[in-house]
Amino acid sequence: MDNKKTKKGLFFEYKRQGILSSIVKRSDIILPIAFFILCAIGTVLLILPISTTHPIAFLDAMFTSVSAGCVTGLTVLSTGQDFTLFGQFIILLLIQTGGLGIMSITSILFILFGKRMSLSQEIATRNILDVESQDEIRASLALIFKYTFIVEFIGLCIFMICFLFNHMNIIEALKNAVFLAVSAFCNAGFVLNQTGMIEYQNNPFIIYTVAVLVLLGAMSPAISILIPKWIRGKKLSVQASLVLNTTLALIIIGALFFIVSENFGTMETMSVWDKIHNSMFQAMASRTAGFSSIDFSQINVGTYIAMIIFMIIGGSPGGTAGGIKTCTVGVLVLTAYNLIKGKKNIIRNKNITFLTVQKSIALVILYMLILMLVVLTLLTTQSINAEKLIFEAVSALGTVGVSMGITPQLDEVGRVIIIIAMFIGRVAPTTFLCYLNTKNYDTNISYPDAKITLT
Repeated sequence: MDNKKTKKGLFFEYKRQGILSSIVKRSDIILPIAFFILCAIGTVLLILPISTTHPIAFLDAMFTSVSAGCVTGLTVLSTGQDFTLFGQFIILLLIQTGGLGIMSITSILFILFGKRMSLSQEIATRNILDVESQDEIRASLALIFKYTFIVEFIGLCIFMICFLFNHMNIIEALKNAVFLAVSAFCNAGFVLNQTGMIEYQNNPFIIYTVAVLVLLGAMSPAISILIPKWIRGKKLSVQASLVLNTTLALIIIGALFFIVSENFGTMETMSVWDKIHNSMFQAMASRTAGFSSIDFSQINVGTYIAMIIFMIIGGSPGGTAGGIKTCTVGVLVLTAYNLIKGKKNIIRNKNITFLTVQKSIALVILYMLILMLVVLTLLTTQSINAEKLIFEAVSALGTVGVSMGITPQLDEVGRVIIIIAMFIGRVAPTTFLCYLNTKNYDTNISYPDAKITLT
């Protein structure tokens, strides 16, 4: 009898080890599973009485956990009023963990404890971090952690000084500074005050600090540290040049558009300088993070459409932001430009491979299909203004977090849809590209060209 129990136990242990081994070997599924576990733990901790000032629904705890863990920023509860100090700390941990990335944290723990990653773990980490060797993994992780905490600490110090000048006591100033610095750098969009960044729309020190933290967090550390060289006109890698130039173009276009579109709208009562400051802030922050210094429920139609486009584009590869990413857009724009000009598809005398173009197109198509599905399900199930639902769907899938004020109005079905959209938006692009990177493309076989008419 005991022998049978032993065999049965060994069988289940073998199956468990087999399942874990197959998960670890698959870099295209390890990220969704890791984020699912993170959000599940966050939900359990946030539902505890010690986390809230009053009992909250399980779905609201889950919504908050997924929004924080996936660094989105959409909220159905007030972070400052409905959650205790412990609850706010849990939200902050979810934001920091979700922003840094599960694989980054897991890998750094292996390094700190002097353990060597298995081959399957190393392959998964290499695919997610887009590096070639374990030495590069170590260097990349060291850079990520040093960069993250140095930038967040500098932001914390600036916020602390600003809050103290605003007559906030030192404990409150420290709490708000820490929370805002982490939330801004991780592109999470969570704030402790009721009015968000609207409260600081006349304070350029705070809004520009938030904007810069968001911008630095939306790009990978390896590219952010090259900004001084880029400003001085030094030659950079194709990747860095593409990210920085695309980001600059989006900021300039966005700022000009905001100041023109909202000059007689949400920013009508502001001074000229405040209009400039807030236009720059929205161009830098609202594309990837849920911070808003204006009331988005009152924006013009032009601003609405521009915001949807910017949120779909999102941040850059290796950063904490979502969206289809600046590199994808840059590659597609350059491909279209070179095609129109009748030139070879090159950037700075280097060829943009056909496979890179294919991956970019595939990512955009997949992203838009998922977005259409989210929009259709929301429009079918919710009795809320269609324009606001579309905006909410784009914001959730892009893990942006900007809202037109309808998030608390969503019913249980609507909240579940947004939860799924936030989760997919955080893990799907990286997971999809990891999946493509594991495929072997046979380029040795040639086929005759297919004649397809496009018009």
